[in-house]
Amino acid sequence: MDKDLLSLVQKEVKAIIADLAAHGARLDAVETKLQKDEEARREEIDKILEKLVSMKKMLGEELLRRVEGVEQRVEEVEQRVEGVEQRFEGVEQRVEEGGQGLAAANFKVDELGQGIAQLQECLTKTDGKVEQLAHEIKSQRIEAAKPG
Repeated sequence: MDKDLLSLVQKEVKAIIADLAAHGARLDAVETKLQKDEEARREEIDKILEKLVSMKKMLGEELLRRVEGVEQRVEEVEQRVEGVEQRFEGVEQRVEEGGQGLAAANFKVDELGQGIAQLQECLTKTDGKVEQLAHEIKSQRIEAAKPG
């Protein structure tokens, strides 16, 4: 019976070894498939990373172009504002000069007013003297016309 038992144990061991070999083959196949899947995922992830890096670079360049465009527009607006400020200062200066001119004109008008007042005073005196002369002439004519 030892031989039968030994034979039976050997058959069982051979079956277990065969099973283990089959499981080992299946595990190798699964491991190989997992490695291939992992490589494929890594390649896919690398492609995605490359696309993301490319998009980041492209977006960075686009952002830089837009920022430069905005900076250029800001410079143009600053130049326009500077031009408007210069024109405003020119107008302000002209208004100031106009005010000075008006002050000078007002001074001249005041002088003319004083001159006219003096002229009127002189005319009034002259009128008074003319009336006095006319009165004297009349008186002299009356005296001269008297017989005598």
